Amino acid sequence: MTRVPITDDVVEQLREVLDAGVLDDEFNYMGAQFAAQDMNHEELAEFVYEADAATYYEAVQRAKDLDDGD
Repeated sequence: MTRVPITDDVVEQLREVLDAGVLDDEFNYMGAQFAAQDMNHEELAEFVYEADAATYYEAVQRAKDLDDGD
């Protein structure tokens, strides 16, 4: 696990996972990876697998900020 780039696609796919309500906790990265696979969000699934905790946390914050911009 390491610092990896957070792409717009990752943020959008993560927003969809969060909106789906399938995670018990938004910071449950393992759950997010499984949900991404179930939802055919391969880029997000790979991101979660490779990213460190701080990078995943930042991606969650960006995904949540998408709602603030609407």
